[in-house]
Amino acid sequence: TVLWVHDSDGAQFDLDLGALAADLRLGGIQLLTFTDKDRAMAAARRVGVSLRGVVQDWRSASANRWRHLIEKVHDLAGRERRHVPVLVVSDAVLISGDVNTQVTSLGESTFAHDASTAEGYMALVEWIVRRCFGIEKTITFVRHAQAAHNVDQDWSIRDPALTDLGKRQTQELARKLKDLAYDIIVSSPLRRTLQTTLSVFGASRRPVILQSLLQEGGDSPCDMGSDKATLRNWFAGTPLKFDGLEDDWYIKEGINHVNRLPERIGRLVAWLRGRPETSIVVVAHGMLLDELLGLEDRLERGRTMSWERPGEFDNCEARRYWLLGNGGWFPVPEQSDDADSDTEDDRRRFRTLRFC
Repeated sequence: TVLWVHDSDGAQFDLDLGALAADLRLGGIQLLTFTDKDRAMAAARRVGVSLRGVVQDWRSASANRWRHLIEKVHDLAGRERRHVPVLVVSDAVLISGDVNTQVTSLGESTFAHDASTAEGYMALVEWIVRRCFGIEKTITFVRHAQAAHNVDQDWSIRDPALTDLGKRQTQELARKLKDLAYDIIVSSPLRRTLQTTLSVFGASRRPVILQSLLQEGGDSPCDMGSDKATLRNWFAGTPLKFDGLEDDWYIKEGINHVNRLPERIGRLVAWLRGRPETSIVVVAHGMLLDELLGLEDRLERGRTMSWERPGEFDNCEARRYWLLGNGGWFPVPEQSDDADSDTEDDRRRFRTLRFC
């Protein structure tokens, strides 16, 4: 739970608190708004330890006004032997360094953005998510480019390669992601994902880990990988290393059986959380990403955030997610890459960056 305390004439920067609350609710965060600090503190006592943050939003506030609420929050949290972070949102923060100094001297934060802009809204959501759950990692998920079986939905092709169109898609994605910062790349060991990995990220010289838990969830020939000898032959002269794969990694039995996909996803998330890196690229498959991120379920329930790209991944599409401290996923709020989106509504509504 996060409390938002603001003046009776509404939030600053014309921020739509109802829309913000709806977005956060889909991520498991309850935003409660108040125009009276005493009622806000009563709610804080009522929700108890589920209170994770307080946002002060005063249009015209004296130092005593925001300081008083911070002191009340400190008193309440101190009795519970913990800290509840407070974010001060005020025009004064943008124009006065003194306000920022006074707030930080109390151990709290100020918000130096206009929350109605893309940058400001993203920063605000990130502050709230970090305080509520904690962000363990930022993961860029990439679905492989078009492969031979995608052309006519011919699932009988064993471990298909990329098409000419797929190769062009990887070149375009490499251009769009040239400034992306990340520590490692984790790829499914199927041929189409390995080709996508090399073409999009090969120039980065970042380590590539082959993870069999990322193989596609189905059991059709197109979803079955190849043995290590075949892979070494196909990818001779590349930096890919296959020694870490088990000899039978591609057999659709055991944890790879289609009926055990949920269990495999749980094991995959546990493996990702155990990695020391905080920024990871994952190259995988449509069905697996759908199940991992709950895309179809979110779309059917109409549970997509205002900036979120709904539905399944396209071939050679990338989306970024935060892996949270509770083991769940949260789509990173990012501005659309549509240069023509310059209306007021467009600037207030964001979609996850779509690359293809």
